[in-house]
Amino acid sequence: MTLAEPQPRPRPAAWGRWGDDDERGALNRLGPAATLRGVATVRDGRAIPLAVPLKAGEGPLAGRRQPLQHFMVRDGGDYAAGLAEKGFGFADDCVVLSTHGNTHLDALAHVWQDHRMWNGHSADHVTSNGARRCAIDRVGPIVTRGIVVDLAGDGGECDHDGYAIGPAELAAAVEATGVRPEEGDALLVRTGWLDRWRRREATEARWAGLDPACARWIDEQGFVLVGADNIAVEAGPSPDPADAAPLHVELIRNRGIHLMELVDLEALVATGRAEFLLVVAPLPLVGGVGSPVNPVAVL
Repeated sequence: MTLAEPQPRPRPAAWGRWGDDDERGALNRLGPAATLRGVATVRDGRAIPLAVPLKAGEGPLAGRRQPLQHFMVRDGGDYAAGLAEKGFGFADDCVVLSTHGNTHLDALAHVWQDHRMWNGHSADHVTSNGARRCAIDRVGPIVTRGIVVDLAGDGGECDHDGYAIGPAELAAAVEATGVRPEEGDALLVRTGWLDRWRRREATEARWAGLDPACARWIDEQGFVLVGADNIAVEAGPSPDPADAAPLHVELIRNRGIHLMELVDLEALVATGRAEFLLVVAPLPLVGGVGSPVNPVAVL
């Protein structure tokens, strides 16, 4: 008996929305109006970092990814040991890290289905030398209004491993902030996973997050980016190994919406502010399929 070949999925409606050669996806929605809308939320000039600290051998990591390694190339011991002339001295170091470890932004070349990634670009463009299409260097700086929702507050259902947040729950949480989403905004979701991981009450084996059904609503609101304090934005792991990251496919591949993972939202949520200026600057890694980021919320 031979297994039937899986049937290709229908062409996503968003493909071609910004031209057949587009590699930036929903970031095309991000213009001066969205940036100025974010700037208009700034009241006291306080900047809140949203990245998980980078420390050698530590940090939440998903699956096959290796922890950060930090090496000193030159340090004070070299001078003390007589390996370098005394007088003027300097230190230098080097890091080795996964582009999808700790706080990071996924490129549109990160996932594909039926050998096609965002806008129909072939997965053949992603080789051992990197991505020739939809790479992280196509992203550039993201400076826009951010909206944050806390779905783990007061011990809610989201504050449990594996819980999938549906579109109605997500929409209600955004509505409760009193902020109406507009084209070009970014959405950040606190699930509580990162806080519980730090308290050793959660692991990378299972986590709460968004249900794939949220993708349509997210796109309809005009969001350019969705971030969360877990390792995949979506709930996981997927019950179907053949469809390991369905929300990634729905948002990144089908709609061109970027995902930002392992965002530390504790300090931001504690302020009680729902809207803010969000600044995200991925490394211009040519051909990269993701990048570490140090997002900043300015209040």
